Amino acid sequence: MRTHRVKGLIFLSTIILGFVLTSFLGASMSFTKPNSASQLDQTTVENLVFLNSTSPIIDGDLESFEGEWENATIYNTEFGVGNKALTIRVLANETHLFMGINYVSSIFIPVNTTIPIDEDFNNETHTWYAVVFDRNYDKIAGSETTPDDAIVINYRAEGAQDAFVNGTKLNSLGIDVNITGIENSYANVSEYEDDFHNHVVTIEVVKELESDDEIGNDIDLHASESIDFLMIVAENATATYNRTLFGEIDAFTPWKNIQFVTLHDYFSYVKDVSDLDVIIYVSETKASNLMNLTSIHWFLEQKGVNVTYIVDDEDYEITYRRLSELDLFILIGPQPKLSNNEIDAISLYIASGGNAYIFADPSSSGGKLNQLLSNFGMEVYDSYLYSINTDVDSSIVIDVAEIESLPYMTGTNIFTDQDVDEIQFTGTAINFTKDIGEGKFLYQEGDLYPIINLTGDYYIDTDDNGEFNTEDITLNYTIVQAGLELQRGGRLIVTSSADFLNASYIAERDNKIFFLRQIQWLMKLQNAINFENYVVEKSNIIEGESISVSVAALGDNETILTELRAWVVVHELKLDRNNVTLTKHEDNINFNGTITPEGVKANFVDVSIRLHQRGYGYNETELVEVFLEAVIGNPIRIEVTATIIFVVTIGLAVLGALAVKKYKIPEVEDK
Repeated sequence: MRTHRVKGLIFLSTIILGFVLTSFLGASMSFTKPNSASQLDQTTVENLVFLNSTSPIIDGDLESFEGEWENATIYNTEFGVGNKALTIRVLANETHLFMGINYVSSIFIPVNTTIPIDEDFNNETHTWYAVVFDRNYDKIAGSETTPDDAIVINYRAEGAQDAFVNGTKLNSLGIDVNITGIENSYANVSEYEDDFHNHVVTIEVVKELESDDEIGNDIDLHASESIDFLMIVAENATATYNRTLFGEIDAFTPWKNIQFVTLHDYFSYVKDVSDLDVIIYVSETKASNLMNLTSIHWFLEQKGVNVTYIVDDEDYEITYRRLSELDLFILIGPQPKLSNNEIDAISLYIASGGNAYIFADPSSSGGKLNQLLSNFGMEVYDSYLYSINTDVDSSIVIDVAEIESLPYMTGTNIFTDQDVDEIQFTGTAINFTKDIGEGKFLYQEGDLYPIINLTGDYYIDTDDNGEFNTEDITLNYTIVQAGLELQRGGRLIVTSSADFLNASYIAERDNKIFFLRQIQWLMKLQNAINFENYVVEKSNIIEGESISVSVAALGDNETILTELRAWVVVHELKLDRNNVTLTKHEDNINFNGTITPEGVKANFVDVSIRLHQRGYGYNETELVEVFLEAVIGNPIRIEVTATIIFVVTIGLAVLGALAVKKYKIPEVEDK
């Protein structure tokens, strides 16, 4: 009886093993790449100020007409000893910013209008106000090199005046007289005593968003942009301001942020920006230090992106695993401490579809930064770039005409809708060590190209003497920014200095807009290729037949992509070969053609089409699995092999049973 049980178990186990082997072989030789993630709703950040078609009346009354401030964004904040409550209402239209401010205090000293303005008005103690706008994104209420913008109210004269803050000396709230002589700010204040003898104060302010002031101390804001601001409420004080001394009287509110909102019309896949993760990795030098580059962190943080700032002297190792979790990696400076493993990790990250923005500094040819850049077909020079024209100083102004025509520089965008006119820049230049255009990069197809190519006579000052001589490198083809797009989705921008984002240049609106446009492209927030009518005609063919494919492609806002290039991508075993014929129609929209699989060892091929236009990246259609039917004379297919294994397994089971029967141990009767 026991022998029969053993034989049955052996036979059953062998059959189960055969099924398992067959299933395993079939499963291990068949895979399907998942489709791209579905579109998510884009969420908004706090402190959004929507553009309105109506404007409040600037008369110091928050209720001049019904609903005057009902669409305003409300900021509740505080100031002074005892943290007095202050409410700020903010509205905007396309040209002006409006603020409605009110608070209650036991102190209010009005302006003494009997004293002439040109005498000692500032020495009279009174209540005065200032709204300070953080023009250079450093949150220090004015620096000497790049003043912040301000509106002063009842400061040295009754009413509102345009002002700027350098914050470093007495009376550093200077009156900003525009070159036109016309003030771009206006305010009105009202005050009354309530039943408890407290002063109820209301202020209404209007300010131009885009000033014509050529001096350059005013904010220059547009729809979709952001700014930080604070209020100074000086009670019983003279009209003098110094950031260091004035802070002792506790008259500042905390910084608050305004982000202007406009509507966008785009179809690109857009992730929730709060899910985006960025690391900024800095190797500090004179041009690339934390104080100079606060704007990078500020811009990303205000858009809702998760940002981590790391300095290279910290105990932090750059690994591929860490990078693979990022949506963008920003590398700044010469990076002398990069290890070979870290260089390999960054290269692999970009090669595998990662996004990187590298801000270089002058570096030696054997330096770590150039060792990294050599993997991408470029390097930076070891000295600064100058114009041979002595009338041009080290600050080079780049006209937009010098920038490669790229789709992310025009059209609808998510972070900014504004155009770029010119960029200010100080730094070195880029030398291509590999042929530009399409070619092989990091074992895949890629496109290497200049983004900013200066025309004119420039030189690299190799001896750092500030003068052009025979030892210097003359550049008639001067590249200060380059891009690389890879077939697996990797995107890289290299700028030959972080200096164009330093505390002085970034206050210029064009530098800021240029940076934001490039950042959103790197994070794939726009400029995708929209695939229409993608068709793979048959999902089953006889081996040797052709697979018919067709696709239509348009850019954002259904623009026609005239320079669009296309590849048929067939995912299969390495030894498989395919003959591909793909034709673009004259309409620059439709592509169709055939694929003939050859020498395929599997019983299927996975088909997709990848299209590319410079500045859009490589974009891939949905993957479709096509099965190949066997024909006579073909090599044994995987199902046949599995069946043979199964039959052999059953045969072994039978032989095992016969062996047990022939050589069985004599049964012993149970007592």
